[in-house]
Amino acid sequence: MQSVKELISFSTTISESTDPNEFLIQFSSCESFNEREKPIKLTKNFDELIDFLEELEQ
Repeated sequence: MQSVKELISFSTTISESTDPNEFLIQFSSCESFNEREKPIKLTKNFDELIDFLEELEQ
């Protein structure tokens, strides 16, 4: 079983967009979750999301 290095929470935002492949997911640390803090990662499309998830697996 793989151990977790860091607990991460995420939030999403939904808004009207002309590009169906565009979205926003903000990843933040659970340990210091604060709206004023800069997110660990901000993904804006599916490719960025997949790249980030692959980084987490390493």
